[in-house]
Amino acid sequence: MNKTSLLTLLRVSVGFSVLLSSVCLCAGAHHEFQAGKLLDISTDERVEKGTTYKYAVYQVQVGDIVYFGRGEKVSKHPGDRGHGLIVGDPVQAAIDGTDLILQRPDGKEIKTKIIKRQRPGAK
Repeated sequence: MNKTSLLTLLRVSVGFSVLLSSVCLCAGAHHEFQAGKLLDISTDERVEKGTTYKYAVYQVQVGDIVYFGRGEKVSKHPGDRGHGLIVGDPVQAAIDGTDLILQRPDGKEIKTKIIKRQRPGAK
């Protein structure tokens, strides 16, 4: 094979690899959502390097487990911490390892870290 053929083969291989990688990344973003109920949206304070931050905490019941997921930092400016979610309404939720992922009404996702799991009625 001459140099031009090798260069063309290399370009095609790299192009195919990039295409395959992008397909795999898109496929990896799929979550198995389940029906749940949003029980509460509260805040939690954490101290990081001497500064206190507030985080949104979503309480969701999926089946016979209540999950508490710490979400994004809460802004000092008032706003909708629930991003359109309404406490007491059904919500689509997915568990991915230590993450609780909620689907917003606009179809976007809220990714939270699970900080607690409990049975309903337990304290």
